[in-house]
Amino acid sequence: MKRILAPALIVTAQFSLLSAASGEGAADLVLLDHPKGTWLATVRGETVLTVLEERDGWRRVRLEGWTMAAQGPAAAPAPEAGAPPAAAGGARILGVLAPDIRAGGAAGAGVLVLLARDGEALDAEHRIGGEECGARVRALDRQIEGLGIELQGSLNSSSNFREATTRSDQIKARLKVAERERLHAIQDCRERAAAIFQRHAVARAISDGDGRFGFEGVVPGRYRIVAFDPAEDRPRSWSLGCVIEGTGTRILDPRADRTASEADWGLR
Repeated sequence: MKRILAPALIVTAQFSLLSAASGEGAADLVLLDHPKGTWLATVRGETVLTVLEERDGWRRVRLEGWTMAAQGPAAAPAPEAGAPPAAAGGARILGVLAPDIRAGGAAGAGVLVLLARDGEALDAEHRIGGEECGARVRALDRQIEGLGIELQGSLNSSSNFREATTRSDQIKARLKVAERERLHAIQDCRERAAAIFQRHAVARAISDGDGRFGFEGVVPGRYRIVAFDPAEDRPRSWSLGCVIEGTGTRILDPRADRTASEADWGLR
């Protein structure tokens, strides 16, 4: 069995692991009870985890650590799988990861949803990440465009057919490398965006089969609700915003509450 690094945590257990993405340094790791299942906890990225099984892009892991013995009354039983956290005053937020009508597809089912406290720190970190990632992708786009133009003229670059074909093949190889670099850049940027919101998250939920999710006991403040679908063929993200001023239920409108800035900066 393999081991992946991180500090000793608070419990001994085994469950499936979802990476919270890598930004600068070791990113936090999100632990689910099974692939695309219920959120259990978030642990620091350098925690020591023993990998028991790897399947379909997921890892089943075990970690060991110490927790203080319970004092006073026994702890309350764990909530049922998929249930939102028990309310402790505050407001309820309900929403849905609606499908993007422009791109088609279904609602975001079984996706980790982050409730992040919005503010200057999050805005600044997200803006800087977007500027750096956008510059990186645009540079690769220019490189790919230039190689495409160069490829179009390569067959006419020499009267010698073999020489022209060799040059064309070389450009095609460089173009494939640049296209792979762009895909990796998009993936890195999406992971960086997810890591930013993980650092500012105050609650987490997993959407149901229809993309619905909920948060209970939310204290007053300004919030961003974000989610990332890591599907490689058609990656998606959601970003909603709301202000909680008291108690009651706040139902998010997938269109009216959509933030001006996309969670993954719209990089595709």
